[in-house]
Amino acid sequence: MTLTTQFVTILSMIGGGIIVGASLDMFERFFHKRNKRSWFEIFYQLGFWFCQAVLLFYILYLANYGELRVYVFIAVVCGFAMYRALFQTFFNKWLNRLIRWAVSVMNVLKKLGYYFIVWPVQTLITLIFSLLLVVYKILLKGILLLFIILFYPVRMIFNVLWRLLPKNAKNYLRYLKGKWDKIKNTIIKWKSKE
Repeated sequence: MTLTTQFVTILSMIGGGIIVGASLDMFERFFHKRNKRSWFEIFYQLGFWFCQAVLLFYILYLANYGELRVYVFIAVVCGFAMYRALFQTFFNKWLNRLIRWAVSVMNVLKKLGYYFIVWPVQTLITLIFSLLLVVYKILLKGILLLFIILFYPVRMIFNVLWRLLPKNAKNYLRYLKGKWDKIKNTIIKWKSKE
């Protein structure tokens, strides 16, 4: 391995250590409310460190085709320490600003989605139901009016026939109506007792 390759490897592993430190801070920032006694915590941690190992090995592979030397591990630790000493405060401030900005953008997008998608659809559905209700009421009144108009001659005929009936027949029909009302009221009482 040439000296240039070793120098590139050391610099890339220092950069890898800085990336691991930043990734660890991001992981802690986004998963700070997790249950540390949960089984999922084991999977989170294993997944995170597996991804970091794959990333470091990929950087090492790009630098020197994956040859491991002792100075590779020392360079990663030095990069991690450099991140903690020099860049952590700045990175955390930047990360918090980025998160606040992303939350603000999401809130604006949520409001835009509500005012441009949800609210118009709700308004349209309300208008359609209101229109259907108005049409239903108009049709109902129209049908009732049509019924009244169509049966008005029939009613007139029955009124004429009623007047032409003899008084005994009228009394008998009134008597039958009274009996029918008594039967109907008795049935209603029985149903209400059940």
